[in-house]
Formats: sequence, C-alpha cells, structure tokens
Amino acid sequence: MNLFQYVSENFNNILGLFVEHFFLFLVSLIVTTIIGVTLSIIATDEGREKVGQVILSITGAAQAVPSIAVIALVFIYVGIGKFPAIISLIIYSLVPVMFNATSGILSVPKGVIEAGKGMGLTKKQILWKLKIPIAIPVIMGGIRSAATIIIGTAVIASVIGGGGLGDLVFTGLKLNRPEALIAGAASSAILAIIIDRILAYVEKIITPKGLKVEQ
Repeated sequence: MNLFQYVSENFNNILGLFVEHFFLFLVSLIVTTIIGVTLSIIATDEGREKVGQVILSITGAAQAVPSIAVIALVFIYVGIGKFPAIISLIIYSLVPVMFNATSGILSVPKGVIEAGKGMGLTKKQILWKLKIPIAIPVIMGGIRSAATIIIGTAVIASVIGGGGLGDLVFTGLKLNRPEALIAGAASSAILAIIIDRILAYVEKIITPKGLKVEQ
C-alpha cells in the first residue's frame, strides 16, 4: 500500500490524531508560557539579578537532558495518560521559555530602566511598558522553540498514553507499516511549520515598531 492510498483510506483517523496532537500542544504551550514567563519576571525583579543569572546557568545546562528521560520520570511518578504526557511536555519545554525570557529581560539596557524611573514610572510600569516590550523578540523566540519541541516530543509522549500522531508513528514501527510512520511524522512536521508561521506573525504584531525584524 502506498502512502497516498493509506492516507486516503485512513484520513478520518489521521485527522482525529492530528486534532488530538494539537490539543496536547496547545495546552502544554499555554501553561509553559505562563509558568516560564512568570518565573522569569520574578527572578529578574530589581535586586534579584543574581537569581536570574543562576536560572540562565541551570536552564542552559538543562537543555542537554534527553526528552525520553523526562517522559520516563513522569511515567514512573505520575503514570500514563494525557495528563502525565502534558506534564512531561511542560517540564521539557519550560527550559527555552525560561532561558529566553530571563535573558531578554536581563538584557534590557540599564539606561532605559533609569530613564523610566526618572519619568516617574513605578516598578510595575517599568516592567510592562519597558522591559517586556523590549524583550518580546527574545521571549517569542523561546516560545517558538518551545512550540517546536512540544510538537516533536508529543510524538514520543504517546508511549505513556499521550495519544496524538505518536500513535500513528509507533503503529507503523510495530506493524512494519512505513506508510503509517511517514503519515504520522509528516503530519507532525506540517503542524510544526504551521504553528511556527503563526507565532512568527504574532511576534511581528506584538513587537514594538522600532524592534521589528524580518521573519
């Protein structure tokens, strides 16, 4: 059976797994972004710059941890199913979001911050009107990296009951059906490309005019 015939005969199943994969991705990315950016804001608050530097060092090293190791640990302590899969995806994708958000906020020129203070801006206003807007390109870079990581890792997370396109990939491996494997892998790649383009567009919209770059 060739690939096109397989996709044609199993289109509804593939579409269902695609939607399931997207659900895992969306929940994981939203939670990861909220947690990662919040922790970075707390760690880079004025007077806590050293904490921010420690986070950069830890998260930088954590990027070397294999995704399968994180999934295995979650499986041991939480079990199987979509919830444990989402937990593993959040843990693994938290690294690029925290690293970029912390790095971006810490890289805001001190002169800009002092100018904000001179204008009478409060600490909260300096954060949301100066630091975050200036750091948006770097923060969005971390979110885009996390999105790609989640989509790819979610395929592996199917081994602990996460579902999604990983089921198609592992079915192809178990039954020696290359067309199923290719359909699952290709669908995952297509989803990653679509999401990256959407996030690039969002980044372009929310980045202050003077900081916009070509995508």
